Amino acid sequence: MRTKFISHRNRRERGQTMLLVAVSIVSLLAMAALAIDVVTLYVARTEIQGAADAAALAGAKAIADSGLTTLPSADGNFAAAQTLAQSMAQSAIAAVLAAPNNQVAGVALAATTTFNFTPNANGAINNPRVTVALTRAGLPTFFAHIWGKTAVTVSTSATAEAYNPANMANYTQINPKGVKPWLVANRDPTTAGPNYSKFVDPATGNVVDRNVLTNQDFWLTADCQPGAGGGFGFRPSRCALINPPTPPGVVPPVPFNPNIPQPAVQYLPAGVPANLPNPNPNNVCPSCGSGSDYQSSIQCADMNPYQCGGGAPNWIWDSVDRINPNGRGFTRRETTDGVQCLIHQPPLGAGQDTINWANWPTNPMQISPSGGGANLLSTSSSIVSIPIIDVDTAGAFNVPAGAVTIIGFLQAFVEQIDNNNNIEIKVMNVVGCSSTPNGSATITGGNISSPIPIRLITPP
Repeated sequence: MRTKFISHRNRRERGQTMLLVAVSIVSLLAMAALAIDVVTLYVARTEIQGAADAAALAGAKAIADSGLTTLPSADGNFAAAQTLAQSMAQSAIAAVLAAPNNQVAGVALAATTTFNFTPNANGAINNPRVTVALTRAGLPTFFAHIWGKTAVTVSTSATAEAYNPANMANYTQINPKGVKPWLVANRDPTTAGPNYSKFVDPATGNVVDRNVLTNQDFWLTADCQPGAGGGFGFRPSRCALINPPTPPGVVPPVPFNPNIPQPAVQYLPAGVPANLPNPNPNNVCPSCGSGSDYQSSIQCADMNPYQCGGGAPNWIWDSVDRINPNGRGFTRRETTDGVQCLIHQPPLGAGQDTINWANWPTNPMQISPSGGGANLLSTSSSIVSIPIIDVDTAGAFNVPAGAVTIIGFLQAFVEQIDNNNNIEIKVMNVVGCSSTPNGSATITGGNISSPIPIRLITPP
């Protein structure tokens, strides 16, 4: 009797395993389908975030290139530069988002751009920010149709900043890269009269001269007497003795020198502090890159970070290579060969890119490629970062080798070098650093052609 009961029950349970397997397969397929859609949406969001990051960084770079961050609020070009900065950023963002690789599922992204041009305590806009919010609506799904979801919307945003510590008494420390080995005197040669103007006030970090972005050209000339070089090498007596520092308000005795074009500002050859490698093995050099460490620092992208401001000496001059940058002869052409390699200047006055600031601040600068042509460039190897030292510091230009304090940087366009080692430049931006960092985390980097760091300030 018991045996018959068990057999009868087993017959009623036959087929349940198959039913459970079928239900499990359907559930697994549904979850797999949902996972595929979720992964697809996740990939789409990653692509949108990448586009937002790229667009925000491009916008911040355009703001830095506009010259806005350099200007004090009292500058006559301030309002026009602010309008120009926003226009340039909008154009850069639109160009990035128009690229085919920034489309998602074959559709361009809808963008909303907002700007934060909040002035600092001095009225200057030294850390403008741009936020790019992107949306991809109607992103199709494949398997979510089971739940009636045929399309979804994915959104994200990114914020980037162009930070110039100029015009701030208390600033966030910056350590830019790509710096050229010329320590330029803190004197603007385009101003006349006994009260010469400075680029930067070392106490406050303010940009003093308001005319450096009005299509002005001037020359960098070595504060060294020319020497044949060769077996003579470097002589301390050849440098830092032509025009010693003079107090503000006193006209320095500048002897006439037909080999120095005017206006001109002097510089010393920079050494590399002992705690930094020279040359840096990570430097990016052109095919013509060769020669001494000094020459290599001119023609290569120097990946060493260099501190700006802080009050204490943070750089040295002429303690490594013992190079006279005004050396003459085929055996002492470090400055000439380095600059010509950097800007692609085979013969004098030809081969290099050119820059036109004539319509600034109504319109942006225009960089034309070597040989001309209708297409303009967004950057150039002729754009360099040059450190500024304060020549009113006792002994700064009067010692055979010694420590100096970097109080700022010139972002300049190198136009040419003449046969007497004089370097013609056009200033694009001025970075000033006071003697009082605010203790915030140091900003290192930016791109190698600008001392103004450009960075994302929101996590992806």
